[in-house]
Amino acid sequence: MSAPLHPTITTPTDTRVMGVIHTVYRRELRLAGEVVRGVAPGDTARAAVVADHLQLVHDHLHHHHTAEDDLLWPLLLERVPEELAPLVHLMEQQHATVESLVAEVATLLPRWRSGAAADDRDRLAELHDRLYLHLVEHMDAEEERLLPIVARAVTQDEWEAMGARARSGTPRSQSLLVLGMIVHDGDPEVVATMLATAPGPVRWLLPRLARRAYRRHALSVYGTATP
Repeated sequence: MSAPLHPTITTPTDTRVMGVIHTVYRRELRLAGEVVRGVAPGDTARAAVVADHLQLVHDHLHHHHTAEDDLLWPLLLERVPEELAPLVHLMEQQHATVESLVAEVATLLPRWRSGAAADDRDRLAELHDRLYLHLVEHMDAEEERLLPIVARAVTQDEWEAMGARARSGTPRSQSLLVLGMIVHDGDPEVVATMLATAPGPVRWLLPRLARRAYRRHALSVYGTATP
């Protein structure tokens, strides 16, 4: 690894949590189109279950990207503009594509939730298929090209502050479920680092409760506890 780009960084900042969070979006958005297509026209009860799930995923994605935009990008643009320059245009293009798809979903989702019309369903499924492809492309670029720069230019405290900002957008009533979405197939070692400051009994119990919460949720959305 190249030399650190911040005077207080003596070891690379641990950015692995980003990959674990991305695992949630890869899984849930990969499955989104199919689960939407499975809702029969007019079945508003089932549409509400699926729509509430999709809204949760989109809300979490929004908080994740907002924290990046507010806290990460300004630091990088200040500290490593030359290294970042080749990525800025790519990331701007990818963000614009993702944001346009998310905006259309945000308009369509409430209407489909309340009416479960077939044409709204089909359009919503198509949007999620496209969103998945574009978001995966974006996350791959972040992980492969951006995070190595972050590890050298952003301190661990600054990195963790971004994570705290993203988590603050999740309502307390949803926090256990969101953690369950993360631990479901996230790297256990990275999950352990996320909970490292909690008391020992909490570190043991919380992932188990979270995993159970997601399994119940997944069963209602996907018909299986292990999607």
